[in-house]
Amino acid sequence: MKKGFILENIYEDAGYSGKNTKRPGFQAMFNRLRKGGVDALIVWHSTRFARNLKDNIVHMAELEQRKIKFFSIEEPEMSGSSGKAMRNLMAVFAEYQSDVTGDHTRSVKANLKKNLKTYCGNPPLGFRNQDGKLIIVKEDMETVQNIMGLRAQGLSYNKIAQKINEKRQGNKGGKFYAITISKVCSNPIYSLINQAE
Repeated sequence: MKKGFILENIYEDAGYSGKNTKRPGFQAMFNRLRKGGVDALIVWHSTRFARNLKDNIVHMAELEQRKIKFFSIEEPEMSGSSGKAMRNLMAVFAEYQSDVTGDHTRSVKANLKKNLKTYCGNPPLGFRNQDGKLIIVKEDMETVQNIMGLRAQGLSYNKIAQKINEKRQGNKGGKFYAITISKVCSNPIYSLINQAE
C-alpha cells in the first residue's frame, strides 16, 4: 500500500463521469472523510477525483483543512505550493479535454440526426433501426404527433402521459411517463421530420 497506509475502504463510481461530484461513491467517500480518523486519500488518477477546476479547488481545500494527504497512483507525488499549482493545472486541462469531447459528441450526434442515422443504442420513438438508418414507424409516429399536439394545447407532461396511456391501452409497448413525454417534446429530430415533410 502506498506510503505504508492501511487501506480502509475503496470507493468506486463506475459509469459516472468525473466532470461533477454528484457521484454516489464520491459523496460516500467525503462523508467518511468528514467523520475524521483518515490520514490520506489515494486515487487512481487525479481526473477521477475531479475533472472540473472549481470542484478540484473546493475539495482539495477541504482535504488540506482536514490535514488529509492526497496521492495519485498514476501520477508523481505533488506536495507544497508547486504541487498545488500542478494539480490545478491538470484539472484545467482535464476540464478542457472533457468539454472538447462533449462538444465533439454533440456535433456528431447532431449530424447523424440531421441525416436520420442511428446515434444511440435505442432509436427515438417513431423510428426503428435498419442498417444504420432510422426508418419511420407509422403507428409510433402517430403517437409522437399526438404528443406534440397535446403539448401545443398547453397540457403538462404528466397529463399527456396519462392521455397517451389511456389511448394505447391494450396495445403493445411500454407505459408512458412524464419523463418520456419530455424527451419526445425536446428531441430536435422530430422538427427535422416536419421540415422534410
